[in-house]
Amino acid sequence: MKIALTGATGHLGSAILQQAGKRDITLKVLARDIHNPSLKEMPVEIIKGDLLDPVSLKDLMQDCDTLIHSAAMISVNGDPKGLVHQTNVEGTRLLMEAALQAGIKRCVHISSIHAYQQLPSSELLDEQRRPVDENAFAYDRSKFAGQQIALEANNRGMEVIVVNPTSIIGPYDFKPSLMGQVIIDLYKGRLPFIFNGGFDFCDCRDVANAILNATVMGSPGETYLLSGKWYSLKQLVQLLSKASSKKIRVMALPPLVAKAGLPFVKLLGVLQGKEPLYTNEALEALFNGNRCISSNKARSALNYTTRPLEETLNDTIKWFKNKSYLVT
Repeated sequence: MKIALTGATGHLGSAILQQAGKRDITLKVLARDIHNPSLKEMPVEIIKGDLLDPVSLKDLMQDCDTLIHSAAMISVNGDPKGLVHQTNVEGTRLLMEAALQAGIKRCVHISSIHAYQQLPSSELLDEQRRPVDENAFAYDRSKFAGQQIALEANNRGMEVIVVNPTSIIGPYDFKPSLMGQVIIDLYKGRLPFIFNGGFDFCDCRDVANAILNATVMGSPGETYLLSGKWYSLKQLVQLLSKASSKKIRVMALPPLVAKAGLPFVKLLGVLQGKEPLYTNEALEALFNGNRCISSNKARSALNYTTRPLEETLNDTIKWFKNKSYLVT
């Protein structure tokens, strides 16, 4: 088996590279930056390009029989430039067409838990939950649309499986990711406050292993949720303090304070020329994200396993330290 991989320089893509290496799987990856640190010394063939470049997509698929589509643009601040839709929807459309033309036999498409409606947040969310609608945030709509495009290709001569991870954390976070940066900022004391909300966290290595399993396991045309367990940010800080052997002190603020501060945070971001510290989308996921997400289907069909968050945070802190991300 030879696997074509998009999104190899992202957090999940980097974890897929690492786990594939342990299985002696041959990988061919698409990357805009061929010198990205996640690719350094990795035994992979690199194709320079992106999802919107048909020539590089054709080169990526050549001599491959399987595709893992991990590339995506994550946003918690809308889609003001249209890049979220262009990447997650139109990019996926171009990729699926290229895969069909190249004769790819199986595709594993990485979607997101945000393709599904989160409310009611205290009721079980599984693969039967309703998808988001046209009133959802731009990122959420784009992930559901991309998921549908991938599944439509399943009926056109290619087996397609979709996986929907929750909030991914763990090592191999080179960029770093949004949550990776939160962990770094908490460790360094840059975040004086958090909010009384939380996320369902899953380990990037567990998700990567399920994705690689899906190249030979699972039923074509099916979706599989890859969840972990819901933790409040307060619990995350407590576990992070234990993992880093340092007392991390932050103030936990209620939703009302968080939402009241949105206009000021947005203005500050504009004045600084940076992304705002938090957005309405981020708060919605934090306060109203589902707390009862089931991955039973993936455990059965894809041999999906999860590890304790304590282990994930221990390994993440060690990795960030080894890569000098936590130098103060």
